[in-house]
Amino acid sequence: LVEKDGIIEWVSGSFGSHVSCLYPCSILHGENARCEFTGVTFASKGQNLDTGASVIHAAPHTSANINTRTISKAGGMATYRSAVKVTRRAPFAKCSVNCESLMLDNASRSDTLPVMDIEGDEADIGHEAKIGRISDEAIFYLTSRGIDEDEARAMIVRGFVEPIAKELPLEYAVEMNNLVNIELEGTMG
Repeated sequence: LVEKDGIIEWVSGSFGSHVSCLYPCSILHGENARCEFTGVTFASKGQNLDTGASVIHAAPHTSANINTRTISKAGGMATYRSAVKVTRRAPFAKCSVNCESLMLDNASRSDTLPVMDIEGDEADIGHEAKIGRISDEAIFYLTSRGIDEDEARAMIVRGFVEPIAKELPLEYAVEMNNLVNIELEGTMG
């Protein structure tokens, strides 16, 4: 529950569990309340990671920013869910939801399930979701510059999560990059 002029910041890193569900909810209850959610999910073989965020705008001039990256490999399943509700008591609410997913092989799966419930006419709400694979052209370009194919794939994955890492405090960014590197070991080479 975020009161007047309050800020809540969620930082999520989902790595290594077999099955998990992480879905924090922020209720923006006071005027000018704000929510920031930043997350990375990396699902590998035998993993089903269901992550996301929920925001309820219940006061005027509230704002939220949800920014996530999901990666799936070796048959891993990553699901991203978002729920944004803007009540009639929340004129001039603003919310941006951005979820990008990268699948590293044909056996993996990635789903995005956004829900937007906007009760007022004066809200500024946006959602963007992208799901893709590493392109053969990108790998060809890097290998033609003398980079090993496995390292080229790892570079692309690290670049994919970089926008999230840049938003984190240094200690968290270093740890997240270490976890991404651990996930990449042995499966790309």
